Amino acid sequence: MSILHVPLCERSYDVHIASLSGAEVADRIAAALGQPSGTAVLLDEHVARVSSRARDLLDQLHARLPGVRHLLLPRGEACKTLAQIERTTQWLAESGYDRSSAVVGIGGGATTDHAGFVAAVYLRGVKLALCPTTLLAAVDASVGGKTGVDLPAGKNLVGAFHQPRVVVADLGFLATVPARELHAGMAEVIKAGLVGDADLFARLEREAEAAPSPASLAALVPAAVAVKIAVVAEDEREGGRRAILNFGHTVGHALEAASGYQLLHGEAVALGMVAALALGEARGVTTAGLRARVVELLGRLGLPVDVKSRLDPDALARIEVDKKRRADAVRFVFVPSPGEATLVEIALPALLDQLVQAL
Repeated sequence: MSILHVPLCERSYDVHIASLSGAEVADRIAAALGQPSGTAVLLDEHVARVSSRARDLLDQLHARLPGVRHLLLPRGEACKTLAQIERTTQWLAESGYDRSSAVVGIGGGATTDHAGFVAAVYLRGVKLALCPTTLLAAVDASVGGKTGVDLPAGKNLVGAFHQPRVVVADLGFLATVPARELHAGMAEVIKAGLVGDADLFARLEREAEAAPSPASLAALVPAAVAVKIAVVAEDEREGGRRAILNFGHTVGHALEAASGYQLLHGEAVALGMVAALALGEARGVTTAGLRARVVELLGRLGLPVDVKSRLDPDALARIEVDKKRRADAVRFVFVPSPGEATLVEIALPALLDQLVQAL
């Protein structure tokens, strides 16, 4: 068991990482939520259908918390729309949940984003607990309090900051995650190493495999989460340094949206990291050869690396509505060397031109 603390004064909480039974997960969630007046469980419909762990967890929550009801959410990005948020909040209201209620999100990154945003806006904020069921959700989406949903114009353009009371990452869920989703989650682990943990990146270069073992994941997940916690503790609401966690995301989000979300988030981030490293090398910010090392690592993990063929006019246009834009510039994240990250504000026309030239 790894228990990592997120130190945010009165909003502090713990992240529990281990292979756990449903009873153990429910115990930790119930302890963190106290005695809410009711408990709304938002559950990824695919996870509910294929995972006996999820069904057992739901039963265990019923045994420990008051007023438990559950709502199934569409799988993946399909649940990250304002229409789906309206559906969930209407269900909460019709079910009689009040300000003393709690929301529990069980699923991948889209589900935890949806649950977090709902908890942030319903009655101006209710308690939240999260149980991520994918690697990407465990190492990134469930930790740090950033929530968001998509608009036709782009990804995560509507959102709020709302910290959970606890995150319980049951690594047992990862045994049934499809290989493609597991690979996508590894992109965020690589990102964590690149922006904040050179030792983690070195370990990935030495040991990473397309099918990571349970023992490997038990070490990699806490290491990646620790990078995010260190940054969030310094800058909870992305006023400055927290933006380094967006490494690869400026181009990645654009490619993801341009694909109609056929690209998984981690796949898009992999492509975005390659683009950022190419641009960094072209500008003399990134150590020569780092791009090639990352491309080799991503390829070994079954992740896409061919950015140039995907960076079409639609994708380039979507960079212009990136949520990190300030007036006509974007705060772009560069990695000079593994474990280091820097923010550079670049005018949008220059950024688009330089990206195309660098690739």
